[in-house]
Amino acid sequence: MRSTLKHYIYLLPIFLLLSSEAFSQWMTAQINHDVFMRDAYGHEGHVIMTLKNGRNLLALPIDSNDDYIRVWDYQTGKRGFVYQKYVTLYEVMTKVELEELSNHGTLKRGGTTLHLENQFKKDINFELDQIPYQLQPYEEITLRISEGKHGIWISRDGAFPFWGSLTLADSAEYVLRINETEEVLVSELHPILSHQDTVRTEYYSVDTVDVTPKVKVDTARIVNNKHPQDLEESKSKVGIRGYIKLNSIYDFNGLSDVDRFVPVEIPVGEERNTIDRGFYMGARQTRLAFSSNIKAKTGYLKIYIEADFAGGNTNQMFFRLRQAYAEYGFLTVGQTWTTFANLEAIPLTVDREGPNSSIAIRQGMIRWEKKVGYTDNEFGVGIETPTTTFSDSTAVDQRQKFPDISSRYKVKHDKGQVQVSGLFRVISHTDLNTNDVTHTAGYGVMISGKQYIENKDNILYFQAVYGKGISRYVRAFRNYSMDAFVNPADNRVFIPQTSGGYLSFEHHWSEKLFSNITGGVTWLENAEWQAEDSYKSSYYGSINSFWFAFDRMQLGVGYIYGIRRNKNDQQGYASRLQMYVRYDI
Repeated sequence: MRSTLKHYIYLLPIFLLLSSEAFSQWMTAQINHDVFMRDAYGHEGHVIMTLKNGRNLLALPIDSNDDYIRVWDYQTGKRGFVYQKYVTLYEVMTKVELEELSNHGTLKRGGTTLHLENQFKKDINFELDQIPYQLQPYEEITLRISEGKHGIWISRDGAFPFWGSLTLADSAEYVLRINETEEVLVSELHPILSHQDTVRTEYYSVDTVDVTPKVKVDTARIVNNKHPQDLEESKSKVGIRGYIKLNSIYDFNGLSDVDRFVPVEIPVGEERNTIDRGFYMGARQTRLAFSSNIKAKTGYLKIYIEADFAGGNTNQMFFRLRQAYAEYGFLTVGQTWTTFANLEAIPLTVDREGPNSSIAIRQGMIRWEKKVGYTDNEFGVGIETPTTTFSDSTAVDQRQKFPDISSRYKVKHDKGQVQVSGLFRVISHTDLNTNDVTHTAGYGVMISGKQYIENKDNILYFQAVYGKGISRYVRAFRNYSMDAFVNPADNRVFIPQTSGGYLSFEHHWSEKLFSNITGGVTWLENAEWQAEDSYKSSYYGSINSFWFAFDRMQLGVGYIYGIRRNKNDQQGYASRLQMYVRYDI
């Protein structure tokens, strides 16, 4: 948080809960020594987790003579007991009172209608008069309750909760919006004024002559042509999300792609600074998505489909599929971001491509992923599409025999997260002269993460990747046929080694304004028989600033510089000034 937990008790509504022991109250507290949290009173209890010195949490003191005290680590949602002398108590948590009586009687019927809206991207727990409700991300529910005062409790793992009372008028309608700011839950209560209008209808008599013959249709005889794979009637509510995005660039030299800054495309030679210099503005990057949460017996089935208009060449705007997947429990099926990636470790850039060595591709997969034990650490493993592109497509069977297998393990802590990823693949090649098929193993390892420096106003992003035959997973080489090369002399396959990395530092000037600076490098192994102008390495640098003017609007401005170096060490460079304006649906 940007300020200590003690400061929030003066600024925000916070939580009080009466336990079975009379008049016990939750208090803000801090751990003053590394200590175990146990699931039962006493040292015989099972260890749930380790609480580090300086960690903020909530405590429920019962008896000052007790050796152990009950605590609630709201950051993980875990509750248990710790040794009392290692807990420093501050103040009893304050109760918030939400009251709105101005629209009494506007609904013209007894009782009160309350619309609950979760405006955050994660699940939120809402309790009204000890009746729990779980709101999925961006979910809205409507409750019919009685007038008067009601007890409320709002919480979410990882955010500071609050409790209090909600007083509403009779025959009225309200909307209660729940969101999160700086990892603290906040709410807004607004009345909805209902108006009953009188509609006057006048009737006129008009004489007409009907000259159209009446036709009787036997509806039972109508033919219904339907394929077994055709869509059924909708079985759930569907949410629409997306944004309108205007992208503007000015290329000082070197590049022709108006959507991405790709160092591989930088020309090398005498004309490297005179190609495609100029201005572009367009809305190809506009996105549209559909999502739905379908309640099942053991959880929710989440459906997500996303597309944009960036298909085709730069002068075209074809509608193309980006993501289409379903999540049920720990299982993800469909097309989405590869398991090998760490999306949280990729800095936001004005350029859609981002750092040249980042791992961020979308493809078909089946993935299993869940949190590990009693921690927030995550483990996932996936079977993914094995698409492989070669430098000579006429001599290679591009349909691979085996799927790619990727996995990741992410460790989360108070100051950020670190992820280790692994990838294994088998690259198959068919020699068309002899019809012999060879199989060559490919692999990749990556370490990535983000780290808060002093506080969350300063963030360091980092990534390092190394592997063989994994070029299509790396942004710098994606779609450029560098997974494997065929030696024209003997039709043997050469699988190059690949490596790269980046560092990015981000500083938040205010709640709505931040900037970052990013630098990255990639390298690709060359064979002796390859041409001297073959790609060898590239360098990327960018400076970006973003302003979130209001809830649904973003403005980004950035400068990007890149260098391409060939096998013969000749190089070319390119630079671009870019800006975008984005309005969310």
